[in-house]
Amino acid sequence: MKNISFLLFIALMAFSSINLSAQSFTDWDWDTYGVKFSAPSTFKVQTNNADEFTAKLSNDLLHLSIIPWKDASLTKATLKKSIKDLCKEMGFSAAETGTIHDLELNGFQGCYAMITKDGVSMIIEGLLDPASPTNFYTIIVYGPGYEDKAIQMANSFSK
Repeated sequence: MKNISFLLFIALMAFSSINLSAQSFTDWDWDTYGVKFSAPSTFKVQTNNADEFTAKLSNDLLHLSIIPWKDASLTKATLKKSIKDLCKEMGFSAAETGTIHDLELNGFQGCYAMITKDGVSMIIEGLLDPASPTNFYTIIVYGPGYEDKAIQMANSFSK
């Protein structure tokens, strides 16, 4: 009987932590550009101005940066090259960057790369706003156990 009670306790704790984890995301709005996204409610904003929005968890296992840039001539093809160039500037080789994938995301067009190097994992997105000359890079850096949250965040951007 003690084993069953203990197993039931463990199962309830696991279910509770899953619920808490799922409930820990909240809707955010970068008012400067009207960009909406979901992120942990415990994110602490580091920078919030016209040049950058950056926030992170206090345990340093999940970081988000959104960086705008204006280019009315940007296309999906030139955006892909731009993501490759950004990865190169950040010190990643073409092999480390791997395939740049296309995406359609809640009013944005774009592409993304998922990269891991030297124990650091990140998702780099290029988001093209077809209705505006302002476009965005999002960079999500995450540690072990945070890949699902990073992907959830990356898939949440909208305008």
